[in-house]
Amino acid sequence: MTDWPMGTFMSRIGVFAAERLLSLAPARHLPANQVLISQGDEDEQIMLLGPPSEGRNGDAACVKVTSVMRNGTEAMLGIRVRGDLVGELSMFRGTPPIATVTSCSPLSVRTFPHPVFEAFLEEHPEAWRALITMMAERLEWADRHRAEFVGYEVEARLARVLIELADRHGTPTPNGVDLGVRLSHTDLGKLIGARTDAVGNAIRRFRSEGLLVSGYRNVVIVDMDRLNGIYENA
Repeated sequence: MTDWPMGTFMSRIGVFAAERLLSLAPARHLPANQVLISQGDEDEQIMLLGPPSEGRNGDAACVKVTSVMRNGTEAMLGIRVRGDLVGELSMFRGTPPIATVTSCSPLSVRTFPHPVFEAFLEEHPEAWRALITMMAERLEWADRHRAEFVGYEVEARLARVLIELADRHGTPTPNGVDLGVRLSHTDLGKLIGARTDAVGNAIRRFRSEGLLVSGYRNVVIVDMDRLNGIYENA
């Protein structure tokens, strides 16, 4: 049985429902930097994210969800990992996707046309509850981050999002908690509404104070409590 990350759609439904959903579509394996869904696409489909290859449940697998505004500015709306769904909003709104979904690591995906996924939900009421809970949590996350853009400086916003990512996706290492997803300074900037250079300055400060260590698209949080204190005490 696949061990799905906590908080994902697949972790919220029962074993029977999970097995049923997996049986409805074959897994396709994709490399990093692959566009899964394009903003404005007419395709009516939902995708389930999986690990890079079958039987490798512990491997990192993530996508970034981005949207381009009218003025050309690109914002990152969130990070999704194996066990998560993408493209589900279009099923309810009846409109093309408002965001682009791009893999930031190798992963597998299963694609379900809207009628197939709707039939699955009707067969499994717990899946309906899981979907509604997931969408409500994403809305709450988006509302909170919009408020933080106004009320907090870059360092506090960055500390907050690093803690959130580590809490949800992180893995323990001898040096601390690895973030669990590979994001550039530009990616982190899009996620918190900040310039790349401002994110770089904040990362350098956190590193100099011993709060984290970082490399190319890699962050390991050394002191979670002190990093969280930057946000809590802002």
